[in-house]
Amino acid sequence: MREYEIVYVIKPDLSDEERAEKIARIHSLITDHNGEIEDTDDWGKRVLAYEIKHYSEGYYGLTTFRLPPESVAAVEERLNIDEDLLRYQIVARTKR
Repeated sequence: MREYEIVYVIKPDLSDEERAEKIARIHSLITDHNGEIEDTDDWGKRVLAYEIKHYSEGYYGLTTFRLPPESVAAVEERLNIDEDLLRYQIVARTKR
């Protein structure tokens, strides 16, 4: 398994409960594909550098996790169809 991190931006008009469910859904996608969540950091609501889908703000979060490399595409495929997710990026972490 490799180490990855995902930074995501969630729509700002979701309630706290809906946002927590969305983050739990992202985490369950990872664990459903034999991954392990290592750490989660909520960055809160921030102004976007440019509008995305007519939103000028979004809730940012960062999750570090371990996942088999062949499962990354499957996780990304599911994240692409989530309309409440404005943007996300998964990157492999390098060892120092």
